[in-house]
Amino acid sequence: MTEDIQARRGPDERAPDGRRVRWTKHRAQRRAAFVAAGAVAIDAYGPEASAEQIADAACVSRTVLYRYFRDREDLRQAIADEAVAAVVASVLPRLRPSADSTPRQVISSVIEVVVGWLDQHPNMYYFLRDRRSGSALEAVENTVADQVAALLKMFLMFFGIDAEKAEPGAYGIVGFVESSGSWWLARRSMSREKLTEIVCDGVWYLLDGTARAANVFVGYDDPLPIEALGQHRTVQEDA
Repeated sequence: MTEDIQARRGPDERAPDGRRVRWTKHRAQRRAAFVAAGAVAIDAYGPEASAEQIADAACVSRTVLYRYFRDREDLRQAIADEAVAAVVASVLPRLRPSADSTPRQVISSVIEVVVGWLDQHPNMYYFLRDRRSGSALEAVENTVADQVAALLKMFLMFFGIDAEKAEPGAYGIVGFVESSGSWWLARRSMSREKLTEIVCDGVWYLLDGTARAANVFVGYDDPLPIEALGQHRTVQEDA
């Protein structure tokens, strides 16, 4: 009851200064906890998990839940945004190879994370896909593709290849990975490990084909020229 009353009141009606700051922090923490509960409910009940099911997962009433969200759409968008942030945070560090990384290591590291997430959260994937017109799955694809494109541009520029080819190629790769994962979720006709292997090979063939078309040859298990790429980028920036 106390929480209901506090949530209904504005901060100016409660208390000034430190207490207001603490309440704002408390409210943000409660909202985050409800979003996490929403993700649990979607994993358990499917993309159309109801507010009642989300409230049950959060161990509160539906009335309390909606004290922290404007409406159903606000709640579902908050869940989608958090899922997007989690996926991006898990993938992006793997797109920053070290000096001794090979193409195989970088590609497999990323694909293993993506396929693993799909395997563990199929309902959340369908939830995000259904919201593609918003900022959910599309945001994942765009953010990851932007990072892939940036990495490809560095390599292409170093090897003297037209960097404009990087961006459409990157989005094509991300789309290929997502479509392959969607196909697998619908059928499960092979193991997760086999799918990962096939998708990794497909990504490599796309990259290798682009390089070979420009008479550039890089082995799948050869170290990437990270130091040279970094020096090249520094020269470009200084110029």
